[in-house]
Amino acid sequence: MLHFTMDGFQGYRSRFDDLRLVHELMEELPDALGLQPAMPPFLLPYYNGVHPDDCGISAFVFLVGGHLTIHTFSVRECFFADLVYPTHFDASRATRIFSHTLPCRSVTTGTLERFAGDLRDQPYHPDQDFGPHLFLDIEGYTGARDMNALFRLFEELPARLDMTPIMRPYIIEGRDADGREVISAMTMIAESHIALHVFPESNRAYFDIFSCRPFDQEAVQSVLMSAFRGERIQMALLPRGRAYTSLRSNREDAATRSNRWTRALGE
Repeated sequence: MLHFTMDGFQGYRSRFDDLRLVHELMEELPDALGLQPAMPPFLLPYYNGVHPDDCGISAFVFLVGGHLTIHTFSVRECFFADLVYPTHFDASRATRIFSHTLPCRSVTTGTLERFAGDLRDQPYHPDQDFGPHLFLDIEGYTGARDMNALFRLFEELPARLDMTPIMRPYIIEGRDADGREVISAMTMIAESHIALHVFPESNRAYFDIFSCRPFDQEAVQSVLMSAFRGERIQMALLPRGRAYTSLRSNREDAATRSNRWTRALGE
C-alpha cells in the first residue's frame, strides 16, 4: 500500500483557481500511472472559507482501494496532493505530472508504505508548518464496514473532531485488481479531507485526516480510536507544508489592493 504526498508552494494563482485544469489532472493522472478509478472526479470550489485565505478547489477521485485528493489554496498560492493505491506506482512520474500541471517554485514529495509497520511520528511545528496529517493503519478491524454505518460515522466525524464539513460523505463499494472487496469513505472538510478504506476479507483498514490548521492530537486520536476499532492500530502524525511561514505568498488584502491608485492623489 503506497501513499504519495506532494506539497507545492509559490505557484500560479490562476492555475489553482482553474476548475477545468484540475478536473483534467484528476482524470489524466490515474490513467497515466495505470491506476483504476472507481468514479469520475468530484470537484468542490470553495470560496467562503472559515479563513479568507482558504479559498480554492478541493477535489477527489476514489481509485479501486485508494484515492487521489488535491487541495489548492489560490490566495496562498500552494497546493497539497495525496495519491494512495494498494499496489505500487511510479511516484516520480506522478511528481512530473503534478509539476507540469501545477508548477511551483518550492515542491516537497514523500512516500509512505502503509502496513509496513514503519509509521512514525515526525516533528510538527504548528507555528511554522502548514498543518498536521494523521495516519492510522488498522489490523483486525472491527469498526463500521457497511455503507450505511460508514455514512453515519463520516456524517458525525467532522463535528466530533471540531472540523468544518463542506460536503456530505461519499461512500463507494467495489473490488480491487485482485478481486478483494473494498469499501471507501471520504468527506471534504474546510481544513482538507477525511478518508478511510476498509478491506473486509482481510480485516484491514487504513485511514487519514489532513488539516490545514493545528488540532489537539490527543483529543483527535481519542475520537478516532473509538470510531475505528481494531486489534492492532499503528498511528503517526506527519507535518504537511514544512516551513510554510517562510514559503507562503504574502498579499495585500483585497480592499487595500483595489485602492492603491489613491496613493497617487497625495503625491
